[in-house]
Amino acid sequence: MIRQIKFIIIALFVVSLSANADGKIVNAADFGLTQDGDAVPALRRALNACVQQGATKLIIPKGKYDCFPDRATEKYIRVSNNDNGMKRILFPLQDMKNFEIDAQGSQFIMNGHMVAIDVDHYKNIRLTNFSIDWKKPFYFQGEVVALDEANNSFDLKVHEECDYEIVAHELLFVEKAKKAIRTWKRWSIPLEDDYGWEQNIDWNIWYDSKTNAPAFNHEEILLKSYNEEKGLRYHAEELEPGLIRIFNATNVLPKIGWVLVVKGRKERNRISPAIHLFHNKNVTLQNVNVHHAGGMGLIGERCEDVTLNNFNVVLPPNSDRMVTTTADATHFVNCKGLLSYDNCTFENMLDDAGNFHGIYTKVVDLVDDYTIGVRRMHGQQTGFQFAESGDSIRLSDSKPMKPYATLKVVETIDYNEDYMTLRFDEKVSGVLHPNSVADNVSWQADVDFRNSTVRRNRARTLLISTQGDVLIEDNHFSTCTAFSILFEGDATYWHESGPVKNVVIKNNHFKDFGLVNGNCQILRFTPRVAFDGVPTHYYHKNIIFENNICEVSSRVLVYANSVENLVIKGNTILPSKDYTLSSSEAPVFEFTNSKDVRIEKNKYLWDRKATVKTDKYTNVIVNKNKGIK
Repeated sequence: MIRQIKFIIIALFVVSLSANADGKIVNAADFGLTQDGDAVPALRRALNACVQQGATKLIIPKGKYDCFPDRATEKYIRVSNNDNGMKRILFPLQDMKNFEIDAQGSQFIMNGHMVAIDVDHYKNIRLTNFSIDWKKPFYFQGEVVALDEANNSFDLKVHEECDYEIVAHELLFVEKAKKAIRTWKRWSIPLEDDYGWEQNIDWNIWYDSKTNAPAFNHEEILLKSYNEEKGLRYHAEELEPGLIRIFNATNVLPKIGWVLVVKGRKERNRISPAIHLFHNKNVTLQNVNVHHAGGMGLIGERCEDVTLNNFNVVLPPNSDRMVTTTADATHFVNCKGLLSYDNCTFENMLDDAGNFHGIYTKVVDLVDDYTIGVRRMHGQQTGFQFAESGDSIRLSDSKPMKPYATLKVVETIDYNEDYMTLRFDEKVSGVLHPNSVADNVSWQADVDFRNSTVRRNRARTLLISTQGDVLIEDNHFSTCTAFSILFEGDATYWHESGPVKNVVIKNNHFKDFGLVNGNCQILRFTPRVAFDGVPTHYYHKNIIFENNICEVSSRVLVYANSVENLVIKGNTILPSKDYTLSSSEAPVFEFTNSKDVRIEKNKYLWDRKATVKTDKYTNVIVNKNKGIK
């Protein structure tokens, strides 16, 4: 019922925008917008006119618009799970309501370090009918065209959009070729003269040009700057412009036709997300394609009710690129209301299709009887607006992540991007435990993810860590390198919270996961909880996995730790027809520290029966299945 009401509210919001069509409409063509030169100044003039005239709609005539950072709006943006910093923004949208941008099928081509859209403190905004791309990608790509087993080398034909340099036999991919990068970085050079980056090879993945998917079982072929087995560094040579030979970066050579993709681990590499949403209510993105971004396709923080309808992160048409976004397609942190996905496609990202979570801050001191100091722990959470007055904060012991108190905030003070204080409406001094973490339970979103496709990406399909109602239905998930759907929660590394309370995953088609090593689960529950013996609580609760088709090469299907009331029912598990089947003897279903797990009425149609493994703290009912011991 709650979910139906929220759908009705969103539908009424869409109707209200249509009814508001007689409001002031601004056309960007009236402000000098053309397809020649830099589109940024004209678009900025049109946006200013919208603000000054109280317009309800901006129309951008269909076209292909090049956008440069030279005259774009500059703003310091704190972007969770990306890299903070001064950003040049094409569409800086702030402090407005009841507004629509209809770009009528336009293409916006970013050049260099930019954020395409930043929406800050908006209410009722609709963004429709456009695509976002970058002139040059934020990664390196090259196809294997020759092998030399005797010299442990292979030759790469560099993708035409990628620039590179070889410095002291090290391959660096760069924004602009031949710019003496290591020299200019010592000086302050104006943005319009040079604004570049350089990265090394130490974050890489192999794709298969025949499938456009990650290459199967390529874990042993990942490149390393230092070859530990041989005790030497790799080196690169340029045979001719655009043709590079690489020696000793791997001891197992790739295959002809495989495509190397490198994101690099030398500088920050999540610097230009395509769309950033902060503190907004009722946001709709419809008929939007993100073809690339140097970070996430869409990152939403502290937003309420976001609708994605035909929002896609997809490769550009007629392109030889292998990668869309260099991080997640979509990512939501500390949001509430309904996050709705319908008819979306996410492909070829270097991270997940969707991640929904809060954050754990570390409690570092008791300031007074009513006040604690907390620290944002992960480097990509610095400056994140963790809480404000009126929010409810949950305190948990950090090791078992067991909650023990919930208190209401009356005041927050940010001292810097790391440290802030929270003052509560009741004494915290009498309840605070040593070694505690805090998360925000007021911002826990519902998620509806339906009728969508996720394929050919690194990592997972979805990560779910929200206490709201979650429905994942009628989707097609396939060909990612790791697990499909992951439920975590940790106070040790990412510091992403928290436990799920009500998740339904039904009527989906899952196909071929774990391409990096050939063997990863479809469902994986790995909260980083630690118990000394008998579990004191269960982190994730109430998950139904029902009536799904699982067509996989991997034998392991489900791993769950610290889960209560998990139902796996009515699913059909088939062997893959496209990849070599795993010969692993690992259990198909494995459970630890869990309670009330049911496996019933499933069909496991491999030639070997599926096995179920539990520890002594877990109870599982296995009933009326086919092919499961």
